Amino acid sequence: MEFVVKETDGDTLYKLVLGLVVPRPIGWVSTISKDGILNIAPFSFFNVVNDEPPVLMISVSNRDDNTLKDTVKNVLDTKEFVVNMVSEEVFEKMLITGEEFPPEVNEFEKAGLTPETSKFVKAPRIKEAKVSFECKLYKYVPVYDMHVIFGEALLIKVEDTILDENLNVNYEKYRPIGRLGGKYYVKAFGECKLKV
Repeated sequence: MEFVVKETDGDTLYKLVLGLVVPRPIGWVSTISKDGILNIAPFSFFNVVNDEPPVLMISVSNRDDNTLKDTVKNVLDTKEFVVNMVSEEVFEKMLITGEEFPPEVNEFEKAGLTPETSKFVKAPRIKEAKVSFECKLYKYVPVYDMHVIFGEALLIKVEDTILDENLNVNYEKYRPIGRLGGKYYVKAFGECKLKV
């Protein structure tokens, strides 16, 4: 099948793109508003775009009412955020933070997560996350209806148990989760791991 993009409706394009560009890592972004309200939200339009220094990218849509999501507003206001990585142990809590809450709601409390003081940014890390990247805003780029945020990592926090003495990642202990299309997710470690 072929789909000419300008002749294809938005719902179909959304379904195709999200179902075909898989698996996608999940950036679990924690921010703080200028009024001190904590926020967490997961995004699967996420990846790393540079390694030295590390630069991460998230792409965020608007709310259903076309207003800015808290993550975008907070990042634009404070110029900083933390990207936490999702593992199997926190998967259910991540799903809670993916619900749409009003700006005054603290998602840490809703999901039963612990804010951990960051070293270089005001936004807290998620203590239960095995990996966190403290970021300052590098660049903001509107792309059609999306808000693309690039963050330069200032600090990478990694749980000791997932790195060996040579700094190789032990995926059996990390157990990251990725996003597929629809309501499907994938475990990024297990029987389908291919070594080349």
